[in-house]
Amino acid sequence: MNRIIRTIWILVLGLLLPLGGWAQPVVLTFQTDGSTFRVTGTSTLHDWECAVTDWRGRVELGQAGELASLQATEVVVPVAALSCKNGTMDRKMREALKAEDHPEIRFVLTRVDSVAAAAEGYRLQVQGRLTIAGAEQPVQMQVLARPEDGGWRFQGEQPLSMKAFGIKPPTAMLGTLRTGDEVVVHFDVVARPTSGNP
Repeated sequence: MNRIIRTIWILVLGLLLPLGGWAQPVVLTFQTDGSTFRVTGTSTLHDWECAVTDWRGRVELGQAGELASLQATEVVVPVAALSCKNGTMDRKMREALKAEDHPEIRFVLTRVDSVAAAAEGYRLQVQGRLTIAGAEQPVQMQVLARPEDGGWRFQGEQPLSMKAFGIKPPTAMLGTLRTGDEVVVHFDVVARPTSGNP
């Protein structure tokens, strides 16, 4: 009987191993070096841009090197890390984003709809939950991904409505400068492995 059980286990393991049954998830963390992350918008006087100077996040792949196995992504941006190179604009932006009560902006992946090969890499259609100023909204976006230096580079743009998150667009100069409701988040960021192989 023991020999039969042993034989069955050997057969099961022989079937699982080629299929990656024992593969461990690969975790990649976002790097600020070699990455750019910014927010752009409009106003009644001129267009504006704020750089994101610091953020953190991770990407988890179920199988090394396989974007189709993408299981989780989380990105966290401290509101204090938004720098518009203008002290008044920085202050107004942080007030609008309710930084004292909600000091972080957070994106969490909920689903990968598709992964398609492209000349420049892979195009992903994803969905997630974005939390800004304490309000959470679903978002859909297209992301370009390509392997780079043992990790992955992710690029994309995402337009957002401030009012959808309960944010009143900032004003300045006694109301003569009014920012537009729509902003665009631009990201060109690198994630590198912290465990496993890319």
